[in-house]
Amino acid sequence: MVMHRPRTGDGSHAPPAYAPPGVVDGPQARPGPAAGPGTRSPLRAVQNRLVNPFVRRLLRSPLHDLLSASVALVTVEGRRTGRRITVPANYVARDGELLLVSHRDRMWWRNLSGPGGAPVRVRLRGREWEGVASVSADVHRVAETLLEMASAPGRPAGAAPPAWARDGVAIRIRLERPVPGGPGAGGARGLWRRWFLATLAGEIAGFALPAVVAALVVGSARLGPLAQVFLLVLAGAGEGALLGLGQAYALRGALPSVPTRTWVRATAAGATVAWTIGSVPVLLGEGLTAVPWPLLAVMGPALLVSMGLFQWRVLRGRVAGAWRWIVASTGGWCMGLAAFGLVTTPLWQPGQSPPLVVLIGMLGAVAMAATVAAVTGTTLVGMVGAGPRSLRRGTADPTE
Repeated sequence: MVMHRPRTGDGSHAPPAYAPPGVVDGPQARPGPAAGPGTRSPLRAVQNRLVNPFVRRLLRSPLHDLLSASVALVTVEGRRTGRRITVPANYVARDGELLLVSHRDRMWWRNLSGPGGAPVRVRLRGREWEGVASVSADVHRVAETLLEMASAPGRPAGAAPPAWARDGVAIRIRLERPVPGGPGAGGARGLWRRWFLATLAGEIAGFALPAVVAALVVGSARLGPLAQVFLLVLAGAGEGALLGLGQAYALRGALPSVPTRTWVRATAAGATVAWTIGSVPVLLGEGLTAVPWPLLAVMGPALLVSMGLFQWRVLRGRVAGAWRWIVASTGGWCMGLAAFGLVTTPLWQPGQSPPLVVLIGMLGAVAMAATVAAVTGTTLVGMVGAGPRSLRRGTADPTE
């Protein structure tokens, strides 16, 4: 399990030990040596101070679905201090219950012992739930839980061998009711502002990659045209991934049925196609004049439509009138590239230093990103309010 170091005997801050790999600490980890309560390591310090806080923040954010299919936040109350202890934990969902296994040397689970179990709060797939947790240190019970977890769909074979039962405790959490005030349809409020800021930030951060690569490699005598194009397209894919991540952060408040990974992949794919087409002049050089003009006429629209086309495939079936996204995205990028040219063309001059070239390119990126964000954000707001498909929230089973 990924967790912070407890403080007191109830689990508030005692040094953690290595947990049985493949159980709560990750189904694909390799076995590591067990460590006593007083053992410390630089790796564990990094986990406690950097990794765990990051995981907790991510699971509480709209991008929680990057981890929440297998990691939940479990909050227990320390019996001695009354302090709330929140632990990121790998889980397997079975019949309305969450199955977990923690290392015996850890302290937090001791707050769950007692007749009838203990009340807990679980943040599961973006929602808060009240539940009751029970814990067992019986080796046979732990072995049974490990086998149940290992046989769950999507778990690698041998993820939780029973041999680790002697080092673990089995935890079962029965979910009882959702906590009032969880995410709802109100996530659509403020969508345009969130989308605009997220798209602006994602595109500026992402465009820095191809801007730096272009300034360093385009026209380089040490790299051939093919290598230059490869690096540009690779940087362009990175730009798309960062843009998609920012957009997903804004989008999932109103459309939580859109998976973050799927949106990021679609945006990166669209950017890859666009940068591949846009890099043709670098690849052909003076040979570009030999390309038939009908082909060049097709390449331009293909470059502009690529992003919207890939993203439309994610939106269709989840929002009414998804076809409008292709039109909005194409128009937004057309106007955005025009804004980019208006800013950069008068400023870029031959013989400028790479840092200056990058700076001018980033100024153009701000104008381009703001234009694209405004156009697509306006269309997105209209699409989200157009039909009931835009408000899909999933099934009634909290573990699905």
